[in-house]
Amino acid sequence: MSRKLKLPVRHYRALPIDRPGYEQEVFELSTDEVALVGMHCWNIGCPDGPPVDVDFCVDLGWPQSTAEAWRIIVEVIRPSMDACRREGVAVCHVETDWMDAQYPQLESRRPPLAPYTPPQTLAGKMAERAHGIDYMHRSPLLQMKRTGLVSPAGDELLCFYTDQLHEHLKKRGITTLIYAGFATDMCVLGADGGARPMLGLGYRCVLMRDATVGVETPQSFPERLSTRYGIHLFEWQVGFSTTFAEFMTALGKVR
Repeated sequence: MSRKLKLPVRHYRALPIDRPGYEQEVFELSTDEVALVGMHCWNIGCPDGPPVDVDFCVDLGWPQSTAEAWRIIVEVIRPSMDACRREGVAVCHVETDWMDAQYPQLESRRPPLAPYTPPQTLAGKMAERAHGIDYMHRSPLLQMKRTGLVSPAGDELLCFYTDQLHEHLKKRGITTLIYAGFATDMCVLGADGGARPMLGLGYRCVLMRDATVGVETPQSFPERLSTRYGIHLFEWQVGFSTTFAEFMTALGKVR
């Protein structure tokens, strides 16, 4: 049975550009038009996944962000999913098709991974400089999958692609997406099933801003520079944001 959810949100008002600032409002939503989208909750560095390998910069890159992501998964994303399940709010799971070998039951459009050859192009050499030599074959990416703590329950959707998520949501009349997951400054914004592609299909997108962390270097992590900038882009150009506490309070008042 559909019930009303009153969710406080904010966005960044850019205009007039000499007096920008945040605007607050409350969305009044039906519980059956909302979905929580868990984005790219990878298991590298998690108890059920491959350990971080210091010779490769993959997943969230550096150990600080990887550890922070696990904390968020445990303390924020899993409780959010459980609360949604209790109150009848849809939960969806979006992953990258890099992990298609771990999910043979899911459709993958990724071509088979070719044997490694040393890069000949400048772009290829820069990729190896950034991520490590032969990182697609030798890094923890090869064993990566979604961590079990926030994997689908029951018949919840797990998909790789924007159109698959759209088809699932459209059938259910869902129009508002609450994003939680990683990384703030990259996949949450632009990957398949992320906020920009879904905005392009007409969905209202809301980021739970304490349910995410960006790709932070050891130098940027103390101030969360990548995370904060990713949130800023989301609130300015893509949609709105809320917090874990605001979302849980709103769900708690649904009854």
